[in-house]
This record gives sequence, structure tokens and C-alpha cells, in this order.
Amino acid sequence: MKIPAITRLNGADFSRTLRRMIVPSDMTMEDVSVPGNWANVFSLVKADDEVIVIPEDRTWRLHLLVTEVGVGFVKTALLHAIDLTKVIAKAPAVQQPSEVADDAPQPPAGYTVNFAPAHKWRAMTNDPHMVISKDHRTRAEAVQAAHAHAAKAQGLAA
Repeated sequence: MKIPAITRLNGADFSRTLRRMIVPSDMTMEDVSVPGNWANVFSLVKADDEVIVIPEDRTWRLHLLVTEVGVGFVKTALLHAIDLTKVIAKAPAVQQPSEVADDAPQPPAGYTVNFAPAHKWRAMTNDPHMVISKDHRTRAEAVQAAHAHAAKAQGLAA
């Protein structure tokens, strides 16, 4: 079966409303799914509306699709749910300069270790100024590369 041809596009035929509702903190995700708990807002929504429900303390978030509206009730289907108390921020892939301890190991004399966003942590010689190693995730890795290069340059490494 084909979708019927439309002779004229009317914006109202293709629009839907996205609403955000803040509920009391003592309300749970299960409480929101009870159709009768929507009695005070049934006149504000219609079928096919989307509703984002967030408690005042922002501990969870629901994204719902309104499937049916009647006097004193609203039936919804769950599109997405997230418990924000269990969300963990992703650790950065590269150690940031602000995270380096004051007592961190230092590069050998004649070498510099610094951070450049394009190269991550890198080890460089001071004279001549050359990058000897780059793309290290931590400062300690770059310092270790500088020590290894210094040992090779002095003929100490096998």
C-alpha cells in the first residue's frame, strides 16, 4: 500500500509539539507512567505530542510520546529514559596540563616536554629545536621518551 499523494503541504498536518514538564522531586518514573496522574494537564497535550519530564532535583529524565488523551488521563509511550544519578562523565583520553602534579618527573637537561593540542604531549630537544616524540597520552610517557632519546644520543643505549 502506498502513502496517499498530498496535493498541498500544510504545516499543521506535519507539526508536533515538544513540551517540557517539571514534576515534584518525590515523583518517580513509574508515577509518570500512570495515565491518571496526568489529570491536571490532559487539556494541554494531544496525541503525537512529545513530552520531556524532569523532576525538580534533576535525578532522571523521561522522553515520552503521547498516544492517547481523554478527560482526566493521558496515555504515553516511553521513547527514552535516563537515570542521571548513574551517569558517569567520560574520562579525557589525554592528560591535561592542569592535571600534572608539581613533583612530576622532569625531562633530562637539554630537553623540553610540553602539551600541544595537535600533538598531545611531546618531547623536544632545546638546541636544535626538534620534536623527537609526540602523541603521548600523558606527560610521564613524553618524559620517558625524552630520557630514552637522551640515552641513545649519548650512546648509552644498546
